[in-house]
Amino acid sequence: MTSKLLRWLNRRLNGVVGYRDEMGTHGTYDFSHGRHAADRIALVNHLVSLYDYDDYLEIGVRRKADMHDRIIARNRISVDPAEDAEADFNMTSDAFFSQNRKVFDIVFIDGLHTGEQVYRDIENSLAALKPGGCILLHDLNPPTAQHAREIYELDGAYPAWNGTSWQGYARFRKEEPNLEMYVVDVDWGVGFVRRGRQKCYPGAIGSYDDLERDRSEILNLVSVRDFLQRHPSQRLDWSPFDPLKRRFARYST
Repeated sequence: MTSKLLRWLNRRLNGVVGYRDEMGTHGTYDFSHGRHAADRIALVNHLVSLYDYDDYLEIGVRRKADMHDRIIARNRISVDPAEDAEADFNMTSDAFFSQNRKVFDIVFIDGLHTGEQVYRDIENSLAALKPGGCILLHDLNPPTAQHAREIYELDGAYPAWNGTSWQGYARFRKEEPNLEMYVVDVDWGVGFVRRGRQKCYPGAIGSYDDLERDRSEILNLVSVRDFLQRHPSQRLDWSPFDPLKRRFARYST
């Protein structure tokens, strides 16, 4: 079947017919907050619902209706430097973190798509995470070198752009063993980062050719089903005191 036909069947059958294209996996899954099409919003809301997360930070938000307003966390803050952005803080993420005193349960990074900026955004977000918190990132699995170009504009047009975001993420995969990191193969690649343990990637990460040669290992690429197995809706370690523990951690930081 062609991808066009699969997309049509997926829409008609409410996601029952899953398929994969350059963006990653498409399909509907049972998340902790209900049955939804798999995308970055569903992954964030699954974690918010599952772990009782209250405080959400979104880096890179032009229109709040696209994602920010669809996140079910109680408290939401957004950052974007564009003058026409509907952000709570119209400033760069670097400027925001330099004056920020809040801590967050979950941070979503979808700002400037350069490796250097994504590296700083991860670094600053880790410093602003509550115990048990996590970071998600967008655009980490560019399917072609064109998608991974350094500049958004291409011959006067603005085709789909993932930039070099993957390289900022990959530096932590290479350098920091005290993190848990992987990329879910959905919605252009949604990265997950939290404190934990990992085996650092030993190879080269300097070019798109490196990514193309060893994509699965560099990104630690997993499926949506793998993600749900790592964060099952029926948590074996859950206790009724978890929400109280999280609220106590908020006031003790």
